[in-house]
Amino acid sequence: MPFHPSWGLICFYLILMGAGALLLFLPVAAAGPDRPSFLDALFTATSAATGTGLVVVDTASFWSGTGHWVLLALVQIGGLGTLIGSTIFLLLIARRVGPEDRELVQDSMGVGSARGMVLLIVGITVFSLAAELLGAFLIASRLRLSMPAGDAWWQGIFHSASAFNNAGLEIMDLGRRLPEARIQLVLTGLSVLGAIGFLVVLDMLRRLLGRSLSLDTRLVLVGSVLLLAGGAALVLLTEGGNPDSLGAQPFWQKVLSAVFYSASARTAGLSSVGFSAFAHSTFLLLIALMFIGGGAGSTAGGIKVNTFALLAAVTWSFVRGQPRVSVLGKAVHEEQVYRALAVAFLSLVLVFGVTLALSITEGAGLLEQLFEAVSAFSTTGLSMGLTSTLTSLGKLVLVFTMFAGRVGPLALAFALARRSSSRHSYTQEAVNLG
Repeated sequence: MPFHPSWGLICFYLILMGAGALLLFLPVAAAGPDRPSFLDALFTATSAATGTGLVVVDTASFWSGTGHWVLLALVQIGGLGTLIGSTIFLLLIARRVGPEDRELVQDSMGVGSARGMVLLIVGITVFSLAAELLGAFLIASRLRLSMPAGDAWWQGIFHSASAFNNAGLEIMDLGRRLPEARIQLVLTGLSVLGAIGFLVVLDMLRRLLGRSLSLDTRLVLVGSVLLLAGGAALVLLTEGGNPDSLGAQPFWQKVLSAVFYSASARTAGLSSVGFSAFAHSTFLLLIALMFIGGGAGSTAGGIKVNTFALLAAVTWSFVRGQPRVSVLGKAVHEEQVYRALAVAFLSLVLVFGVTLALSITEGAGLLEQLFEAVSAFSTTGLSMGLTSTLTSLGKLVLVFTMFAGRVGPLALAFALARRSSSRHSYTQEAVNLG
């Protein structure tokens, strides 16, 4: 089988998951006398390295300080690997389009040479660390009012990295108490920033110098705003009157919590009080948001906002009878349309297969199984409670799902498929549809 660069991304995460599992399996990583099973250590390491956040043991109480440092390292390395790896992968895909489009992509990323690639990687690293340090400072400055400075800074560093890298791991016990409003805003802002990606931020900075925004940036920004606002409005509609979730909160806190969940479902997977009491309609909405995810080249998972927007454009162009797919006044390359369709199809097949597997191995209801499958695939980390009761087979299923969701269905397809060298042409024939 010929080597494809996506194998590098696959091997990177396999090594990171394996090393993390071995470290978490050490006695020093557990807070109490009970050691985790190797499967639980592997599950937790996979969840942290892929930025998912699903857990089979309580993160705050089960793991020791050493274990928390291991989790932080896995989140940080995995997040940087996602940002850098996905960016390089996008560049490799760009080489397969026309020369003009390729030059446009390389120019927008500033990678016309090897030096440009190095500068891009350095820029991604600096951007990530700067955002996390700012978030840590903002969180710690509020927590210092209620705890020692050392503990406040540790909480700030851990949760800032978790939110920006869309990991969803937390040690503040958010499921039992509502975080202070400013901390909630910081966590939401970090998760959204991590979900749009460095390339979008870079393009927005270049806009200040007079350059126009690329189509990709506009798709991510418009799609993210619409999904964030629409998701928050629907959460507010379905849960605003529920006394067991958001109903008991003041109006401004309801709005903030709705925005928090709308952003968290597409990105970080952090949850707060009242989540378990959500209505089924809200869980279905969160499933849709998780499946879409964040922007391409970001720390978020899902099929990506870009893909969803392109699929919507394909549908709209078909309804209007247009021969070419166009979005925001720009024609879309034909191969990108095929890629979007492939990503959506492979993702749906994976989610269906995982849900079917969980229905065989677990005893929970179909909604819980579907929710957990989409959460693992989209590396979001929200859970309706099924993860903590998984059987061994169920844990293995989700370990594979988190890994596949992070590496990406398309990357897996490229890595495992042989490129055909056939130059045969085929006669065309119509297929009846609809």
